[in-house]
Amino acid sequence: METLRFLDKSVNQNERNNFSNWWLEQINIYGQNINYYSLGTSLSSSYFLYGEQPDAGFLPAQPMIVLLNLNNDSLLLSKFGIVADSDLAGVIHPTTYTSIFGAGTEPKTGDVIQLSEYGQDRLNYPKRGATVYQFTEVIDEFQGNPLGGHYVWFFKGKRYEASYAPDAPPLMGNNPLDDTNQANQASLNDFDYATENPCDNTNVYGGY
Repeated sequence: METLRFLDKSVNQNERNNFSNWWLEQINIYGQNINYYSLGTSLSSSYFLYGEQPDAGFLPAQPMIVLLNLNNDSLLLSKFGIVADSDLAGVIHPTTYTSIFGAGTEPKTGDVIQLSEYGQDRLNYPKRGATVYQFTEVIDEFQGNPLGGHYVWFFKGKRYEASYAPDAPPLMGNNPLDDTNQANQASLNDFDYATENPCDNTNVYGGY
């Protein structure tokens, strides 16, 4: 005697296809166009001591439509003060991803997305430009998968920090200091310790 099971994957392929097509439709209707930067690292070429490959760089940006849930400035009160992180979560349909990067490819932690469409009308653009986020988690399973199916990639990300990795996405309106900055001279313009302070002995051990 056969038992009727709604989660029997040998008979519910059509229903699972409906859920997959529903996800694809929702992403295309309500999603945002982004620039996707795939991290060029691989397990076979990473440094085993550190578990990373700092000089891997990024592949050229690819446009893609993804579903986004942006959570800017999520406040966390710690013993060091208030920490205002910026994070996001989103959804990528696998057919969209593989149509760009090829069959069998997957999004991974370390990949970077630039919110190109969302940020193109920011106030004082391009002084304030599109923000950039780096993936911290990518999964294909979550609580309550309909019919026990796997339909989309869910990802989480944090605000991307400035990086000099090869082909890293530009951070508009956020230019980090480098060796050409005259930071020491700028600080002297505010206060010149050697000439304005009567105790001009700058020896860390004092004057004895």
